[in-house]
Amino acid sequence: MFVKNKLILIICLTLMISCSKEENILIDDIIDSAVNNPSRKTENVQKDKNRRPAQILKFSEVTPGMNVLDLVSNGGFYAELLASIVGEEGNVIAHTFSRNELNPDFNYDDFVNDSQHMSNVSMMYADFDEITLDKNTLDLVFIVQNYHDLYFDQPGYGVDDVQPVLEAIREGLKPGGLMIIIDHDAEKGAPSTTGTSLHRISDEVVMSDMKAAGFDFVDNIHVLKNDWEDDLSKSVFDESVRGNTSRFVHKYRNPD
Repeated sequence: MFVKNKLILIICLTLMISCSKEENILIDDIIDSAVNNPSRKTENVQKDKNRRPAQILKFSEVTPGMNVLDLVSNGGFYAELLASIVGEEGNVIAHTFSRNELNPDFNYDDFVNDSQHMSNVSMMYADFDEITLDKNTLDLVFIVQNYHDLYFDQPGYGVDDVQPVLEAIREGLKPGGLMIIIDHDAEKGAPSTTGTSLHRISDEVVMSDMKAAGFDFVDNIHVLKNDWEDDLSKSVFDESVRGNTSRFVHKYRNPD
């Protein structure tokens, strides 16, 4: 009887592992199809080599049917990809700052409306301290190369205290929901003021902020690391490093 039960357990575990692998392969195929979608905005496709979206999206655990917030979406690089992946059963909120709503040169609405693959995208115009979200509605949040703007000392960008912003995001995330943060590396131990002076942020600052807001650190990957070529003491807009900065990629979880 013991041997029979053990055999049944082994078979069940084998089937579970097999199904899990097949599911991962299916999700990977969906992500690859989204990245290779010929309908993507040309300017976004041209950034793929530098941003490596397929690897980032697979790391993010995004799946069809999810509700996703793309914070500071701006050119829509990730919103466009996420819209294809989450599909008709999912939704993407593309966030940008309040001032862009009345800016005639900011054509995100036209970009969304004219795109065949972005019917599941809705806009949110709000400064960081104006963000409000329905409780426990989001599966995933992305903020890419803009976390440092929380510390950017200019009207309409930074905030006096990042914690209320992170708490509002956590409020919107479902229990177990994930947040992906990608930003330009600053030197280890650098103060948060580099958000203004260099448009960079130390990953130590981010980890401390997120821990204080109640998030659990899950993992990181180094696919965007380039600190052997990037001079971390220079602004990301300095021509010697622009478009070739070293970036960290973190994943956090809302535990409850």
